[in-house]
Amino acid sequence: MERDLSQFVAAVRRIPLFQGLRPDQAVTLLKACDRRAVKAHSVLCKFGDPSHDMFILLSGQLSVRTKDDVQVALIDPIAPVGEMGIFTGEPRSATVLAKEACNLFVLGRAHIEALLRRNPDIELAIARNLIRTLAQRIRDANKEIAYLNGLFSDQEEGETTFKKKLEKEEAEQTPS
Repeated sequence: MERDLSQFVAAVRRIPLFQGLRPDQAVTLLKACDRRAVKAHSVLCKFGDPSHDMFILLSGQLSVRTKDDVQVALIDPIAPVGEMGIFTGEPRSATVLAKEACNLFVLGRAHIEALLRRNPDIELAIARNLIRTLAQRIRDANKEIAYLNGLFSDQEEGETTFKKKLEKEEAEQTPS
């Protein structure tokens, strides 16, 4: 049992949201979690639903799907799911279902809020990590936007070049 706990603590501390937590803080966090086994094809959360829980995938694999049921990601252990919504209060931005049988830790919003009120040092560490995570997501989104802008610019330049070439060919073929 002690070995399992130390493995869970080590795993939780590798999750970006919980990096920097001391082992005793990670244990405090784990004590606020419920453990849940989920059958294959079970839905953990649906797009648009309220964000009441976050999950930490311990085993198995999860599929993240858009509201149109397009798979956009696969999640493998050890990974958090739904962590942003639990802090922002925003509804679920995707549907998450178990591709296979999974084991999870479930951390409810009420439990995390109570834990953070009682442990300001944990709250500070998680807040810093949350800011880092959001900043990285913004940087990634900016890179994606720049890439897409480049594609559109190349496409527009290509269309302009193609039009000029057609106009030149038409002018050459038109008798003067």
